Amino acid sequence: MMNIALILDADASSFYAQANQINQFLQLSQLTAESLELWLFSDEKPQSLPRLDGEVTQIRWVTTPRLAEARIAVLEQMRQAFEPRLMLFAGDEGGELATRLACRSGGSACCAVERLHINGNECRVTKAVYGNHLTAELAMTREPWCLSVARSGAASVEIGPSPVVAQRFKPTKIADAEWLLASVSSPQPEASTLSRARYVLAIGEGAGSAQQVAQVQQLASNMGAELAASRPVVMNAWCEMDRLLGMSGAIIAPEVCIAAGVSGSPAFAIGIRHSKFIVAINQDPQAAIFAQADVGIVGDMHEVLTALSDAL
Repeated sequence: MMNIALILDADASSFYAQANQINQFLQLSQLTAESLELWLFSDEKPQSLPRLDGEVTQIRWVTTPRLAEARIAVLEQMRQAFEPRLMLFAGDEGGELATRLACRSGGSACCAVERLHINGNECRVTKAVYGNHLTAELAMTREPWCLSVARSGAASVEIGPSPVVAQRFKPTKIADAEWLLASVSSPQPEASTLSRARYVLAIGEGAGSAQQVAQVQQLASNMGAELAASRPVVMNAWCEMDRLLGMSGAIIAPEVCIAAGVSGSPAFAIGIRHSKFIVAINQDPQAAIFAQADVGIVGDMHEVLTALSDAL
């Protein structure tokens, strides 16, 4: 069996969402039968943990400043002590940690990986490239393999039973970063409600204006759906930035997603691809969004949404 370390920040507001991303990666890569260790950055002993599809043989937690340089130094000590072949990270910070740790330890790194296959001393990873237009397969041979997993829909993850049996790791003295003159820790924002929504109404530039977006917001409320938006909508200040879907916004996994007035660009499509059922509404019958939809409606989005709201 291969020793795999899963590295997460237990104090982050996105802790369970990131745990779910790693869990989905383990499932897709058929790694749930391997030996898993959970390494947690935490200010105190964890009281509850996500339930992963695989046997977690060891839980280790460590307290360290919320600085990438300090965390990399700690991870290097843990890597030398426990010798995992594969180290998995999630989230925006995960990409930086994976890349810098691989460089420091002489291993290999890759970010936003969707799945992997290990054959002997070779690790082949699959990831989206060129704005999600193509899929690339890359081969890595130098260990440890340090990977950050691709973002995925935030499906719910179960919480394991308490109490948690975890071993604290106490690193040796970490050298000060002389180049770092000062640091400030900002409060982490709460996770968007979009990540937990069962029904989402995603609107695009076809909405027309801020006034019409306000009307669509009322329709979304009537239908019991969360309002989301494409980049042109938020860049026009027609709605808040935390409503953004896609590559640089939220990636959702609702039961139903209605995409209205959305062209369906690859950057947006990645945000809704995990939806169980997609309804597309657009006046252009050739719009790219229809290729992703389970049901397509050609027509004016405002008329269709109003009729749908009245029928519910």
